[in-house]
Amino acid sequence: MIETHNFASADEMFEFFSPWGESSNLDGFIFRGHSQDSYELIPTALRPNNVDWFWNTCGLGRPIEPQHNWQTWQVKGEYSVLRAFYRLADQRGLEVPVSERVRLNLAQEFDFHGLNSPHESDIWIPKDLLETAALAQHYGIPTRLLDWTYDIFVALYFALTGAIESDGNLEIWALNKEHLSFLKPTVNRVNIDFITPHYANNPNLNAQKGLFTHWPIQLPSMVNEMQLFQSGRVALVDRRPLNVLIAENYKGEENIPIFKRFTLPCSDAKRGCNILSKLGYDAARIFPGYNGVAEHLLNQHKYS
Repeated sequence: MIETHNFASADEMFEFFSPWGESSNLDGFIFRGHSQDSYELIPTALRPNNVDWFWNTCGLGRPIEPQHNWQTWQVKGEYSVLRAFYRLADQRGLEVPVSERVRLNLAQEFDFHGLNSPHESDIWIPKDLLETAALAQHYGIPTRLLDWTYDIFVALYFALTGAIESDGNLEIWALNKEHLSFLKPTVNRVNIDFITPHYANNPNLNAQKGLFTHWPIQLPSMVNEMQLFQSGRVALVDRRPLNVLIAENYKGEENIPIFKRFTLPCSDAKRGCNILSKLGYDAARIFPGYNGVAEHLLNQHKYS
């Protein structure tokens, strides 16, 4: 399911990804860059090493052991920080997506009733909150969305710039979005959604050609949740990486790779950044505006 390519040098890697290279078979894939190959495909809200930071950020305070790892508490925390982001942005006059469930009790400081009704189950993250979650995620708020890009060179930018003066290898993940989307109406569908927010009001996301993957979960109704709690059958947070989740659910053709993974020694990251800059992929492009221009000028010496 995972096809791996290990490059010895940045020149070899860019030759592969060039228009005349072998990357033509990446049509329909989306990309994500990691500055270390030890990083996993886990969203910020679900990373095991982020647990304390997540509970501090969501404003609820970490529940006692082992409740911090219960799915219902995790979702309450995620909803709380999303609602707080929405509420504060709205109060400051910023444009926010339409979400009736959030706006219904927006005057209240806290609101847990927006998650689901007493007798109906719901999907987390619900459709009317996905746009808000994508916007929040792009600005560093922890969610269960995972950032990707349609542009391989954007993924390379984040992997290479983060790997300068590091040991080990950096990596680029490629995910076969088109094939997984093709499977959606079939019995072999995989429980993954691809979220592309509106680019018009988000210049950074537009420049980065960003999108998100989402692995939705089914929430019990409030009644069923109480029954599960009383019987001791409490669902725990699923913190498995995306590649593991897909592997356990994919029943497609074995000769069609779902993931491709590319690695490069971090020692060649400077050379890679230099090539990327000559191709026009620098901070001024990735982060449009004065901040991006300044960041490029202040950090370009690191690439030489």
